[in-house]
Amino acid sequence: MEFLTVGQIVRTIGLKGEVKIYPSTHFRDTRFSKGSRVFLLNDKNEIERELTIKLHRTNGDCDNLIFEEISTIEEAEKINQKFLYVEKDQKFLRNGEFFYTDLVGMTCEFDNGKTIGKVIKIEEYNSYATLRVKTTEKDVLIPFVQAFVKSVSLEEKKIIVNYIEGLL
Repeated sequence: MEFLTVGQIVRTIGLKGEVKIYPSTHFRDTRFSKGSRVFLLNDKNEIERELTIKLHRTNGDCDNLIFEEISTIEEAEKINQKFLYVEKDQKFLRNGEFFYTDLVGMTCEFDNGKTIGKVIKIEEYNSYATLRVKTTEKDVLIPFVQAFVKSVSLEEKKIIVNYIEGLL
């Protein structure tokens, strides 16, 4: 079973087990909806604890969560600073969408066959995501938008980028 990180608990709130998390997902309302399950994993990437979301509130850049299984501040303090995970499910994505974790490590090539390098990170900006690609000389940023990215093949682990003069 594969997991995706959806947030980190950053502190407790109040006395009844509420926690504040810093989310790392674009699907906050879906991932943290009432009844959704999240997991805490151990060092071996195995499920340590399963938690069911009882209440979700957006709080600016952060979210507040109450779990069915946690009702006191003492219980909440035991999971403070832990990461929250969900099962990776491809059905969650629409056509043409990808999990960023799947893109990291892929080879980037121009549509003329010339290799650019490997994706080492996905950086997010207000208007679009950007691929950080490690070339032999430096890192380059390629906007992950249709005007630049021609195709993505998860099977071949390859991203084809339209050749644009001056991109590198």
